[in-house]
Amino acid sequence: MKKTFLCVDVGGTELKAAPVDQSGALLAPPRYFPADSRQEAEPLLDHFAGVIRAAWGQTVVEGVRLAFPGPFDYENGVCLLQGQDKYDSLYGVNLRRELARRLNFPPEEIHFLNDADAFAMGEMGFGEARGAARAMFICIGTGLGSGFGVDGRMAPAGTPGMPESGELYDVPFLDKRIDDYISRRGLMALSQERLGEALDGRGLSLRAQEGDQAARDCWLAFGQRVRDALLPWLESFRPQSLCFGGQITRSGELFLPPVRSACGPLGIRVYITEDTSVRALQGLTRI
Repeated sequence: MKKTFLCVDVGGTELKAAPVDQSGALLAPPRYFPADSRQEAEPLLDHFAGVIRAAWGQTVVEGVRLAFPGPFDYENGVCLLQGQDKYDSLYGVNLRRELARRLNFPPEEIHFLNDADAFAMGEMGFGEARGAARAMFICIGTGLGSGFGVDGRMAPAGTPGMPESGELYDVPFLDKRIDDYISRRGLMALSQERLGEALDGRGLSLRAQEGDQAARDCWLAFGQRVRDALLPWLESFRPQSLCFGGQITRSGELFLPPVRSACGPLGIRVYITEDTSVRALQGLTRI
């Protein structure tokens, strides 16, 4: 009999939760909750527990699994986020212990995984990256999430061709880090520079759809930055597949042409996931 887990994808603005079995089947539609990520620790922990109970319902589950943004001590369940305008109050808090107490659930059955890794594991287990010997995953949202996969699992530290940390967000790029440019705030800074107005992905897409050529050119410039940031790692890691997820990739067709042009000669297939959150929830069953 397949095990079932209550899985939660923890974002900066929203929490997504559903019971999922080991075949990747969602036993109920995902439920969406506000993240309330700026609350103090106690009400925020109570909120997390309430979200889990609400999504749990009457389903019998063998474990609780959460995809959480880093930095985070995933093995011990300790949040290390600080100075990112989300979950600051949870810095140093042992979420495994606190959630186990609130849920009256065995702490050894509560596990955590990096959110980008959960997305990658979902794609390798249930998405278009199944069977790829090497795959690379990019999530563009409030920040940049990334993952490198080998033979269906996350590439171990020290794998040739990828950053030592296994993550791209803090790799130097231009005069800052990749995360400062390939993210929501990076797009808003670029639109401010080019259009005189700081627009997020939705706002810039609306302008582009209305025929604003300057907005389309801004998206193209963003895509060129994505290409330039990723190309050294695409050349060194040589994935068969490059998968994009995250809110901003809903506008992928407006900015991915430069990336596709660079990947073609390298034999890398580029695609956008159907649903980033569903893949992350599915990936949590593969811990």
